[in-house]
Amino acid sequence: MPTSPERFLVTGAAGCIGAWAVRLLLDEGVPVVATDLSPDLRRFELISQGQAGQQPDFATLDVTSARDVAALVADRGITHVVHLAGLQLPFCAADPPLGAMVNVVGTVNVFEAIRAAGGPIGLALASSAAVFGKPGGHPAGVVADNSPLLPDSFYGVYKAANEGTAKAYSAQHGIGSIALRPFIVYGLGRDQGMTSDPTKAMLATAAGVPFRIKFSGSMLLTYAPDCARAFIASARAAAGSGEAVSLNVPGHRVSVPALAGLIEDVLPGSGRLITWDDHPLPVPSVLAAPAIHDAVGPVPNIPLAEGVRETVKGFQDALAAGLVSPMPS
Repeated sequence: MPTSPERFLVTGAAGCIGAWAVRLLLDEGVPVVATDLSPDLRRFELISQGQAGQQPDFATLDVTSARDVAALVADRGITHVVHLAGLQLPFCAADPPLGAMVNVVGTVNVFEAIRAAGGPIGLALASSAAVFGKPGGHPAGVVADNSPLLPDSFYGVYKAANEGTAKAYSAQHGIGSIALRPFIVYGLGRDQGMTSDPTKAMLATAAGVPFRIKFSGSMLLTYAPDCARAFIASARAAAGSGEAVSLNVPGHRVSVPALAGLIEDVLPGSGRLITWDDHPLPVPSVLAAPAIHDAVGPVPNIPLAEGVRETVKGFQDALAAGLVSPMPS
């Protein structure tokens, strides 16, 4: 396979989207420097399931260290960055100063490293639907790429700050970037946070054990590999653009009972194993037509039934191989 002229840096590579981004880039034959504060690559191993091929160049990296981030970008000849390192909503709520250091200062450090390296390094960074706040803050609960940012959590505030940081680096230093706002991601490797419950339900039913989803109502679900592909495409589109763009990640709206029905279609009899609490998530689930296709190009958004089928099958294989075990609800 010919050597790719690209060299990607993926921060937060131990997480779900990061692991998928690394796997997909390696499948393309693109060299990847995978970084995280933790050397635990079990999600990457779960996704790969013994797949042979090129392995990532892993480096332990604390994104709060400006010197370490800058050295890595310069020394490894990075051409594109997928910046996913960050603390999730409950961890930011538990320790706001640490959340700000990792999520906000860490992102500034990535921009500074790109500025110091020079050249058109393309950057895709993770924002979140949490920047929109509760659905009630938007007409009919619908959000679009340009809807007002009304964050009501530390995590959402930090992500909104990162979108502002991107605009400042574009205006003052001509650094192109695309901030992507996933809603609820599902698929192999999604095992942390309350919104991981849809994926945990698929794992539980694959194992034949009950699971209770801790919310009800509607949600906007995006398949993890599709989300990772959107980040990769965005990093490529941002290279040399000089512009900072914030975009919603497309998905499929579904109710919790309807999701249980889709799992039942894959595993007949599993519907009895899934129950749910009677309160909706305070997250928007109605998305106006996203602009990502105009800014980035075609990005996949496979039908929900297909994604559920692939996820359940992946969990069945992983359970048989001893790579994963059901999580308690």
